[in-house]
Amino acid sequence: MASRGSSRSSEPSLKGILSTNDDPDLCALCLGELPMPTGSAVLYCCGKGLCDRCVSSRFSAASACPVCKSPLSSSSRGIGALKKHAKKGRPWAQYHLGLVHIEGCRVPESDFEAVRWLRKASKQGHPVAFLLLSHHHIDGIGCALNLSEAKKCAEHAMSIHGPFTAKSCDLLLRVAAAYSPMKTVEARKEMRSILAFLVGKGMRQAQCGLAMMLRNEDKDYHNAEKLFALAALQGDVHAAHGAAVSCWDLGEYARANFWSKVFVKTKGEGMDPDRREECMEKIENIQLDLRRLR
Repeated sequence: MASRGSSRSSEPSLKGILSTNDDPDLCALCLGELPMPTGSAVLYCCGKGLCDRCVSSRFSAASACPVCKSPLSSSSRGIGALKKHAKKGRPWAQYHLGLVHIEGCRVPESDFEAVRWLRKASKQGHPVAFLLLSHHHIDGIGCALNLSEAKKCAEHAMSIHGPFTAKSCDLLLRVAAAYSPMKTVEARKEMRSILAFLVGKGMRQAQCGLAMMLRNEDKDYHNAEKLFALAALQGDVHAAHGAAVSCWDLGEYARANFWSKVFVKTKGEGMDPDRREECMEKIENIQLDLRRLR
């Protein structure tokens, strides 16, 4: 089986970005594989990344860092050491300093300071800093609400590091949702572009979202039904309803009957009660009309 490193040979190296480990994918002590996305717990004294097992087993009674031998009480997890590394331009430290400002852990809680340090880390290619900045731009926390910047940050994280694709796609879906209430041509174009990209990634929420745009805005019931069907096959209850209605509008009564039965079988589980009642009523009307056509 190919290693994670070999599968990412074309991606930028994260050495010195996520931590100071010789291999950012491996624990500095046991050399075990580190989990994604953040990879590890990072020691503030030396920037080494450790797995959870080594953190719990090596630090319970230790008086010094097992890697650099710095006294634990004074520097290993000390904010002072972290700030020094961050001011020297080390991206792993800048990212973690941003985190502690978000959490208010031994420093004043400040979203503005968090964004300032996350931006510094992102400029040096820290993928998780890009993800957090995307969140901040979507919500307008610690910075101006800026959906264009949120989109760029999510895309940067994805381009830097393959394992972040799923989280980047989730953020892009949030950006598309934020564009949804906007009625300007530019906003609808941006939303459609993002959803089309995510459809290519197989995201059922994007398939359903783009299908709704095609159905409601373009009156393109044929392509809407195709996307609704793809999403419904992945278990999306809303999409099963959308596929049934689109097939009915197309005059494809056999498929309308199939998707209406799929929706009825789900009982609209997981839908908002008012929306479920509305959809169930529509499906019942379709089934009633289908019986009349026989």
